[in-house]
Amino acid sequence: MLAATQAFLGTLDAEQKTAVAAERSQANLSQWSNLPDQLFKRAGLRMDKLNSDQQTAVAKILQAALSEQGYRQVTQITTADGVLADQGGMNLDFGADHYWIRILGTPSASETWTLQYGGHHLAVNATMAGNTMTLAPTFWGAQPAGYTEASTEVEPLCGETVKAFKLIGALDETQRKAAVLTTPVTEIVLGAGKDGKTLAAEGVKASTFTAEQKTLLLDLVSEWITPLNAEQATAKLKAAQDNLDATTFAWYGATEIGNPIYYRIQGPTFTIEFAHQQGGGANAGGITHIHSIYREPGNDYGAELGS
Repeated sequence: MLAATQAFLGTLDAEQKTAVAAERSQANLSQWSNLPDQLFKRAGLRMDKLNSDQQTAVAKILQAALSEQGYRQVTQITTADGVLADQGGMNLDFGADHYWIRILGTPSASETWTLQYGGHHLAVNATMAGNTMTLAPTFWGAQPAGYTEASTEVEPLCGETVKAFKLIGALDETQRKAAVLTTPVTEIVLGAGKDGKTLAAEGVKASTFTAEQKTLLLDLVSEWITPLNAEQATAKLKAAQDNLDATTFAWYGATEIGNPIYYRIQGPTFTIEFAHQQGGGANAGGITHIHSIYREPGNDYGAELGS
């Protein structure tokens, strides 16, 4: 990732380098959103302003930072924005290449630095410190959540949807009653602008789960961890597994796939939220507009890396 980032910087002129680089301050780290560009002021360089060699160099950074699955998810989300633009885009600024890259801090083999890549419904915050890395916080969204590309149905967040319904469906009556939130929740709480905010654990405790239910829960959690490259994801998956009994799963909405839902998974090393924004549609799960967030309490933007 460091080599790919340095190669990208080598393709830029002086003005572009000034635009893409910034201090790794909390204000700069927090400058991301899932809103379209017309509704949120971003900084850095937008992909449609780069030449083809520079765009390829950005892709190589993302491919180094992410797993094959993670990179595919990024490209599927950005492609969805192109589909949204083709559908009229609600008179807002959408496009598959309307995504920004920014580098906070000096890319280094030993110091902490952060790569930001995002736009509408995507905010990747990849922080490096030596050989350690985190994607917390990263916002994964989709609008539309399903579309057709080259005669193939594409759903960027299909696993996060289908596996969640599979888990809630596997709970017994007592567990499900404990999981369902009594207060309606229809949007993620820890999204953009909520750095430093925490949530009290709610829902059913995984310590009450059978071995099969724990496998389903860990499989769902992995959807947010395996977008990271394999070496880094392995350690985070082990931490999630080791702390599974201390993890909670909360749910709001119907339990039959195709309905609007919200769910939250909280463990000692991570917090995950997932919320639909609309129901209906022909895609699997029937959800046409999704917001989700992955955070690591105490380690967002790599606060604990290298410490």
